[in-house]
Amino acid sequence: MSIKNQVLEILENNQGNNISGEDIAKALNVTRNAVWKAVNALKHDGYEIASTSNGYMLSCETDVFSANRISRLSKNDISVVMLEETTSSNDIAKELALQGAPEGTLVVAKRQSAGRGRLGRSFISNDENGLYMSLILRPEIPIQESVNITVMGAVAVLEAIESTSGVKCSIKWVNDIYIDNKKVCGILSEASFNFESARTDYVIIGMGVNIAPPKNGFDSEIKDIATSIYPSKIPNGYKSLLCAEIVDRFLHYYKNFKDKKYIDVYRSKSNLIGKEVSVYRGNDIIDGIVLDIDDSANLILKSDGGVFKFNSGEARARRKHVN
Repeated sequence: MSIKNQVLEILENNQGNNISGEDIAKALNVTRNAVWKAVNALKHDGYEIASTSNGYMLSCETDVFSANRISRLSKNDISVVMLEETTSSNDIAKELALQGAPEGTLVVAKRQSAGRGRLGRSFISNDENGLYMSLILRPEIPIQESVNITVMGAVAVLEAIESTSGVKCSIKWVNDIYIDNKKVCGILSEASFNFESARTDYVIIGMGVNIAPPKNGFDSEIKDIATSIYPSKIPNGYKSLLCAEIVDRFLHYYKNFKDKKYIDVYRSKSNLIGKEVSVYRGNDIIDGIVLDIDDSANLILKSDGGVFKFNSGEARARRKHVN
C-alpha cells in the first residue's frame, strides 16, 4: 500500500478529529515531510483535509470511497484492491486469480477505460458516478451449477440497491437489473474450468452499477435504455455502502448455495414472466410468452412450436404494433 493510501486510512479511522503529522509519521515509520506530501496528494484527489496547528483532519463531509472504508463496512473478511483506473476490473481480478489470490478478493475500479458486458458488448464506465467491482471466487461446485453464481449476483445487487436507496428494481433474464424499464446494472461472470475434475478453478463475477448519470449524460447510443439509482448527486458515502452491501448479500447466498432461496427472489423480481418476448440464441430467434423461470434459472417459453427451456441467450420484450 502506498504512503498516500496509508495516510488516508489513518485519516479515515479518525475522520472528524485532528491527528498530528508527527503521530502519522511515527505510525507509518516515515518522515513528516512524506506525510505532508501524501496529504497534499489526497487534497489534489478531492479529499477535504484541514491542516491545523494540531495536525490534519479529514472532514466528516468528505465522501470517502476507499478499500479501507469498504472493508470496514463489510461484515465479511474480504481483501479489497482499489484502483483509480483500469481497463476492466474483471481483467485485474483474473490476473490476481491466476497469481493465486484467495476467494473473497474484491477488485474495485473508480473508472474503466475498456469495460465489458455480455456477448462481447462494451460497458461504458469511464466516469466515477458508477460502481465497478469484481469478486474472485473459488467455488467447490460442479461446472453445470456455476451459472447460479450469476443469478446470486443479480439478486444481491437488486436487494442491495433496494435496501440502501429505497428504489425498487426488477431483473431482466439473465442478469440485468432494471429501474423503471431501464437498465441500471449489468453483470458479467467469467470462469476458468478444470474439465478433468469437472470443477471450476475460479470464477470472476463483475458488476457495473450506474449510481448517478455520467457528468456529461449517457451517450446517445444508450440514453434511452440506461438509467441510474439517483438522478443527480450521489449521497455522501453511498458508493462504499452499496459496494459492501452487494458483497455481503452475495456472500450470504454463496455460502448457503444449496438452499437456493435466491431463486425465489430472482423469480419474484423477474420483469419478463407473462410477457411476449423474442429469445435470441446465435442466429436463431424464437418468439413466445414467458411462462416461468425454473429452479435452475432457465427461461420457460411457450411458442407456436411448443414449450422451450433456455439456459442462456438474450430475451427482448416484443413491442406491440399499433395500426
